[in-house]
Amino acid sequence: MKKSMKAAIILGLVAIVSAGILIAYQSVSAASYAQAKEEEARQEREQIQEQKKKDLLEKAEKLYQGYFYDEAIALLQSDPTLVTTEADDAITLKIDEITKAEASLIKYEGPIEHVFFHSLIIYPELAFDNKGHPAQGYNMWMTTVSEFKKMLPELQKRGYVLYPLTEYIEQDPGNPGMIKLKDIYLPPGKVPLVLSVDDVNYYDYMKPDGFANRLVLGDDGRVWTEVITPEGKTTLTRDGDVMPILDDYVDAHPDFSWKGAKGTLALTGYQGALGYRITDGLPQEAEWKQTVTKIADTLKANGWSIACHSYTHNGYFRDGTLTMKQIKYDTDRWIEKIAPYVGSTNIYISPFGVNFKKDDPRYRYLMEKGYQIYCPVGNGRRITWNGDNIVMPRVNLDGYSMNKRAAELEAHYFNVTDVLDAKRPALKVD
Repeated sequence: MKKSMKAAIILGLVAIVSAGILIAYQSVSAASYAQAKEEEARQEREQIQEQKKKDLLEKAEKLYQGYFYDEAIALLQSDPTLVTTEADDAITLKIDEITKAEASLIKYEGPIEHVFFHSLIIYPELAFDNKGHPAQGYNMWMTTVSEFKKMLPELQKRGYVLYPLTEYIEQDPGNPGMIKLKDIYLPPGKVPLVLSVDDVNYYDYMKPDGFANRLVLGDDGRVWTEVITPEGKTTLTRDGDVMPILDDYVDAHPDFSWKGAKGTLALTGYQGALGYRITDGLPQEAEWKQTVTKIADTLKANGWSIACHSYTHNGYFRDGTLTMKQIKYDTDRWIEKIAPYVGSTNIYISPFGVNFKKDDPRYRYLMEKGYQIYCPVGNGRRITWNGDNIVMPRVNLDGYSMNKRAAELEAHYFNVTDVLDAKRPALKVD
């Protein structure tokens, strides 16, 4: 065999071997690549699952902090693929923690705490300048935005939890037309707190004095305050009154509210509702009625309830001259002119804090109209049950109380010196 032929054969064999090696290498590389991609996909799936688990735990934690125990557990159980069999599985541990927390609730049997405010002073320099409504009245019966914001963490530190006023009673199944007190269960050390706001109407006399102008529904679906600044600029804010301030505080501190409860808004009617003149026959009345309904529905869906505060808030409630004819007119007018747009209610928050004897015909007329919860002003801190209604007194947290009843407020709610607005003038009461 010629040398050239041998060389060709050798070269051919080398080529064959090299091709085999290359094919084998490519096969190994392809397999490695497939394994690598599979590992990458596996890690990505794990990361997605971990993120889903983290998001689920965060949502459940917020529900749990707001005392939505059953809802939190249901959420944690909604995706079994996120639960592992490991002993330290976060979802399993959280369900166990929530279950134990719910089982540890105890019946509350302490004093009844109900505090109330009026619309907040945004600009003290306007409220206390004596150029509109006399500053003395604002100094006695109003609270500033600064003071209200400072009160909230102090109340929370003392164990208070906002609780819905309507949840204090329930129908008595054994006695038609009668009600009974409803048991309240809270974590140890917690105290239910009812909060209400009088005169959420934004009366004309208040407009030049540093208060919000009205409530509005924002583009985000939340209730905001429309405020006119001292410079005359109209703006929407989240801190122009109790409602948006408390909404935001509870959102950041869900443990301050039992299942999202906020408070009760007491409305009159003689200048409309929520800042809209819906009782004067003005050209915009139809539009404003729709707006009031939307705002009221949004408030109620977010932990607020509505109360009747009388229609006229007339002085005859205060001076004791109220007649049967007047209470009928006043009550019926609120039911006719205001209730259709803010919703019916079984709560009556009395004007001027007036109280009645339980068998007074004027009081009984209110009960006949469906009011089962009656709230005067007082610091007795106990509920009186009258068969078909209860009486729950409420304490005013305002300039008068902070100046003249500081010891009581410090015993129950907060240290006045930590809260009192430096822009508030000295209160002089004869």
